[in-house]
Amino acid sequence: MESPWIFALSAGLSLSYALGCSSSKPLTSTDTSSAGGTGGSGSEGGGSDAGAGGPQCTAPGYPSNAPPTQIDEVDATLVDPSGKAVPNLLVQVCGLDVCVNGATNVAGKTSVTPGMTLLSPAFKYGDGFDFAKLAAPLGSGEVQDLGQLVALPLPSYAEGAAFPKSGDVSNGDLTLVLAPGGSVTHDILTYSDDSELVFRSVPIPLAASARAVDPSLGFELGYAVAPVSTTFCPPAGLSVKNSLAWAAGSAVEIFVQGLEVDEKWAPYGGWVKVADASVSADASSIDTTSGGIPILSSIALRRSK
Repeated sequence: MESPWIFALSAGLSLSYALGCSSSKPLTSTDTSSAGGTGGSGSEGGGSDAGAGGPQCTAPGYPSNAPPTQIDEVDATLVDPSGKAVPNLLVQVCGLDVCVNGATNVAGKTSVTPGMTLLSPAFKYGDGFDFAKLAAPLGSGEVQDLGQLVALPLPSYAEGAAFPKSGDVSNGDLTLVLAPGGSVTHDILTYSDDSELVFRSVPIPLAASARAVDPSLGFELGYAVAPVSTTFCPPAGLSVKNSLAWAAGSAVEIFVQGLEVDEKWAPYGGWVKVADASVSADASSIDTTSGGIPILSSIALRRSK
């Protein structure tokens, strides 16, 4: 069994800069405004209003009222998409107030032993650096074996795309559409080196990721991204390669997963709709039509019913 590292959760630092502006405010945990510019549209997952100083974004919040759950032990085996064991991978069993850290051994196995009650617990795997971060909600049961989970290697930093001062940023199948006069805020407590602040994405194999991506939600496409916890004000538009050849004009819904225990932008471990989208006339892409991505987190799409 792992020797758990238990710690109380606290807010991190962030790096915020305005798109299209020559100056920035490098250390702030709350300022997501920009000098000048116009406000963007609100979204299902967060509001955005134009004020005298530019867009002002307020997280809607998704506070949980679930009762505490006793979690004594969580076991899992982490493999990469080829089935090879992933050693030395950070994993966490987190409630809304406490996290217990662990790591996989040479065989990709881990056993995290909180031995306490947790609020809305989830098993998070992936470090957000070399491997994408996903969260698997935990049900009731003092000892839980999650079986085999697929850890997703992220593209290298060299393959990532730097966030521009204005315009769009693309990696893999995803393009974030950044509003002029908006701002981007990075979590610099987690990503302390500027070289880590590049956009990277990897497809989620949905059939092999049922613990993190509930099949009952009907998602048809999924992507994990980095740097996680980056926020956009106003929410960023999204364009996704139409890799499943959905028909032109098809209506699509876009969701993000809550990886943050503060539950500002999504319920922890759960999914919330943040945007509507439509397949382009030439059927090459799926593009947001309202709402947007308020925070970089796992992203999932499904056609509207």
